[in-house]
Amino acid sequence: MTTTEPSPRAIIAEAEQEEREAAALVATLEEKVRDGDEAVTFEEVEKARGLLSFVRLRQEAARRKAAKAQEAARLAACEALYEDVSAHVKGDGQRFSEQLRTAVEALRAFHNAVEERNEKIRGYRQRAEALGIPVHKHTGPASTAAHGGVRLATGGGPGLAGGVVVGRSRVDMVDADTFANRALDLLVREGKLKLLSFVDAGADLFGDLAAIDAEAPESSAKYFYRNRETGGIFRKDEPFTDEQIKSGNLTAITKAEADAE
Repeated sequence: MTTTEPSPRAIIAEAEQEEREAAALVATLEEKVRDGDEAVTFEEVEKARGLLSFVRLRQEAARRKAAKAQEAARLAACEALYEDVSAHVKGDGQRFSEQLRTAVEALRAFHNAVEERNEKIRGYRQRAEALGIPVHKHTGPASTAAHGGVRLATGGGPGLAGGVVVGRSRVDMVDADTFANRALDLLVREGKLKLLSFVDAGADLFGDLAAIDAEAPESSAKYFYRNRETGGIFRKDEPFTDEQIKSGNLTAITKAEADAE
């Protein structure tokens, strides 16, 4: 049969109750003596006072025990947090990098496919113009009587440019940028993207993301300082000058102290 260790709060509550009872006993006996109750002996009062003193020692012991239990529980929670965080130390960066690369490649493939289509449609329109085919001026089907059912398209919808009309179908050129930006705006509306005008692709987009998996390199620093105001730690291969220490409001510390931060 297993027993459950009482909580720190329960330990302190029990000790405080013992202290209240002992203090009440001393107060009762002392009041009886003041009222002239000769049945109360010196030994009884001293025994009650001794009990109160002992109970207060037990109360302090209970507080210390509770503090140790709380610290043990806090440390266990810290260790559990370490294990939870460690589960994400490796792999996410590479996975995210691959997912982002897939997204970029998909947009690139979309752009290339659209441009391939647009190139063909530009060729169709040029052939139609060379054949003297006129612009389609109504909403009905292109007649096959004079131009084989082909007409030049006018205008175009958002993100589209006029190509040619065949029968009842428009075959327009597509602005890939418009639709790609609409896709990004969809993510913005869903709260899954915030467009940042000041960010560029950088030298190694996918590598930078994969690098979140990397461990911090071992430091070769031999000199350590703490900012007296902010508590910030500085690790240096070469020492700061006295002037730098003064102007930076720094104090020299040991490696152990720096590592403990």
